[in-house]
Amino acid sequence: MFFFDGFNARFMLFQALNCLVLLVWLGLSMAALVGLRKKKIGETARVLWALVILVVPIMGAVSFWIVNPADENVADTSVG
Repeated sequence: MFFFDGFNARFMLFQALNCLVLLVWLGLSMAALVGLRKKKIGETARVLWALVILVVPIMGAVSFWIVNPADENVADTSVG
């Protein structure tokens, strides 16, 4: 689907979608890293979460928000 002089609309749409995915990944990763910084967890856990967030695109940040690691200072209120 060429419009004029070699301009390919499908290629431009594909590139726009690639840029959108990149922006979503960067935004989610930055938000997860800021959230990780606010958590009061051990240094090893913090480093491992940071690696997961940065190495696994999109799913690393989403998994951080789903798992939502608890602070270490919070008392265990579970029964049993």
